[in-house]
Amino acid sequence: MAKPEDRRHGRCLCGAVTFSALLPEDQFQLCHCKQCQRWTGGGPLTAIRVKDVEVVGQDAIRTFHASAHGERAFCGTCGTTLFWRLQGRSMAFLSVGLLDDQSGLTVGEEIFVDHRPDWLPAWSDAKQHSEAEMQAQLQAFLEANPK
Repeated sequence: MAKPEDRRHGRCLCGAVTFSALLPEDQFQLCHCKQCQRWTGGGPLTAIRVKDVEVVGQDAIRTFHASAHGERAFCGTCGTTLFWRLQGRSMAFLSVGLLDDQSGLTVGEEIFVDHRPDWLPAWSDAKQHSEAEMQAQLQAFLEANPK
């Protein structure tokens, strides 16, 4: 199991973007929203909370404003999915597949479960949250933390 505050390193497929980040917890989330399914090519986005992120290769990062509040980032050279964040805010969730060392990590929650494809079983030990629950959580966060 990962220790809280583990610093992990990672990179995109081509290596144009590299980073190190602290992992404040050892659990990650699976997002099943339709945008994440399209962004990842069919499966959920596997995203882990990060802080104190150090990035090399910022000039290779491209972003896409996928909604009124969300921003998705990818490598402009190889197309690797990098992170999702709220527009105008610091990076908070990084794609787990970028990590060089994924040991000790587990699925902690699944979100937008009402959009999970039928072919993909639920992670029985993970917390389950619907789109309505996640939208309410986002709205509460935005009201409590205006830009």
